Amino acid sequence: MARYLPHIAWKVPTISIVLCILLGFSNFLKSTVFSQQQSKIVLLYILDLLIFSLITYTLNFSYKGYFLYICAGLFLQIQGLSIRLIMLVITLGCFTFFDYDLLTVQVNMLPFQEYINYYNLTNQFYLYGIKSLLESANLILVMIFFYMLINSKIRENKEFIQLNNKLKVNIKELNIANEKLEEAGRMKERNRLAHEIHDILGHSLTCISTGLEACMEVAGKSNPGLTKHIYKIKKVSDKGLLDIRRSVRELKSDVIDEASLIKSVKELIEGINSLGKQIATLNIEGEIITMQHDEELTVYRLVQESTTNSIRHGKASRIHIDMTFEKMNLMIRITDDGKGCSFIVKNFGISHMEEQVSMLGGSIRFISDQGSGFITIAHLPLRSETLK
Repeated sequence: MARYLPHIAWKVPTISIVLCILLGFSNFLKSTVFSQQQSKIVLLYILDLLIFSLITYTLNFSYKGYFLYICAGLFLQIQGLSIRLIMLVITLGCFTFFDYDLLTVQVNMLPFQEYINYYNLTNQFYLYGIKSLLESANLILVMIFFYMLINSKIRENKEFIQLNNKLKVNIKELNIANEKLEEAGRMKERNRLAHEIHDILGHSLTCISTGLEACMEVAGKSNPGLTKHIYKIKKVSDKGLLDIRRSVRELKSDVIDEASLIKSVKELIEGINSLGKQIATLNIEGEIITMQHDEELTVYRLVQESTTNSIRHGKASRIHIDMTFEKMNLMIRITDDGKGCSFIVKNFGISHMEEQVSMLGGSIRFISDQGSGFITIAHLPLRSETLK
């Protein structure tokens, strides 16, 4: 009843088994001997395509699903994206072209059904069932592989995102530590210069002042004109010594190392009130939060620079400082009754305040108008580890 002569019976299983053994050997070479040699792996995949094509021909093109296994292998062992795509296109082309219904238009072949028809209906049922189960198992295994591959890539992507986030946090912490290290270096140098100025110039001016006192005693009442001149010189010398000590205190970065921020600000205000007619006041709201040194130093410099500007440039007689502590934030508002200005020129002092506040993630703004004083408002976020 067959329309065409089939292959010689013994050749079908023999050739198929030999070719399958060659496939196993090829997979062994790809996984072990040539695992790091992409060019040889590509050549072996081309050989696999030829082997699968021969198996398909031996089986009269009755099944072609095993080409999907080559597709699975490409995602595991081919690294280059372009080569993988080329091989994938070729493999899917073979999967499409090696189809019994398509090839029988030009080539005479004996279909699988003709073999099955040789047996009785009961055996036909079992044979068709076995063939269907094997085909389904083939597709199921390929689907399971790609499912596991996708899950693996998703898991790797999540781990990569977590590692990337950790890396960002570590980089941020490293940048903060680096900034603190640089600041510590600058502070150390400033302290060294402050001590040198204090020790050298301070000592020299102290000696000069002491010598002038001795000269005044020698001159005494016998030469009142000379005594008066020496007194004026001594007064200038004492004022210079006072100025140097004040400059050294401002230059030293450890101005609040031995005292709390609030105590240092109060001492600053007391110094302002003792200099002349201007009056500075401090108002604190909320529960005071212990801050890290860089935050305290920024707040202190902000108050110091703002009050200095109010006195020097604004000619203010009254300065009011408000410090409001919230759970994780500090708001500083400094107002004066100085002459103000219609246009705010951001000199070195204002630019430095903006830079220092910005480095801590805060914001600062300035409000002024001619004849209406000057207002400085700063918002500073406090780091969580500083809460006590």
